[in-house]
Parts: sequence; structure tokens; C-alpha cells
Amino acid sequence: MKGMKSVGKYGSIGFELLASIGIGYYGGLWLDRHFHTGYIRWIGFVVGVYTGFKALFRLAKQMEEDVAKQEALDRGEDPWADEHDTDDDAPAPTRDEDDAPAPTRDKDDAPAPTRDKDPAP
Repeated sequence: MKGMKSVGKYGSIGFELLASIGIGYYGGLWLDRHFHTGYIRWIGFVVGVYTGFKALFRLAKQMEEDVAKQEALDRGEDPWADEHDTDDDAPAPTRDEDDAPAPTRDKDDAPAPTRDKDPAP
């Protein structure tokens, strides 16, 4: 990814990390005051840190894949060739008359016409 697209996509990770830690800590602090305990804020802090770093590593993996695709595009390769397992030598599937869907009808309608395989001359 080039330019401002990558800044927009990857620039928010710092905010996301801090927000998840803050929400976990202050949410735990609120629960501590509500239930008159002293340890829930630290559980919230740990959950926030875990959530923030999980998002960070997920985004780093996505960034690595995006860089690899961009490098493949710059070299003139097809970066999406691995995603689609197509075999150019394989014949295209054909459809016989026997594979055609059967005509449908309501029970009050007249019977659907049948097709003879060998019409009489």
C-alpha cells in the first residue's frame, strides 16, 4: 500500500492499543467501586493489554501480507495467484441435457411436458 492509504489503515493502531488498555483499566476501576473490591481494575488492565496487543499483531500480519502483495505487483507478478487454485489445463465442466433442472409445476396445473430423448421421425 502506498501513501495515505497505509497511513490511514495502520496509523490508528497506537490509538487502538491505548484505548483498549484504558477501557479495560477504567472499566475495572468502575467495577471495583461498584462492588467495593480492589483487584478488578487489574484484571481489566490485563484484558485490555491482551486485546490491544492481539489487535497489534493481527495488524502486523496484515501489513506483512500487504507488503508482500505490493512487492509482487511491483515485480509484475500476480500476487493473488496463490489464493485461487486454478488449473489452466483442466477442461471446463460441461452440462449435458440430462443435467438440466426438471420443470416445476403446481399441483393444480397441467402436467409439465416431457422431452423425448429420441423423437420419432
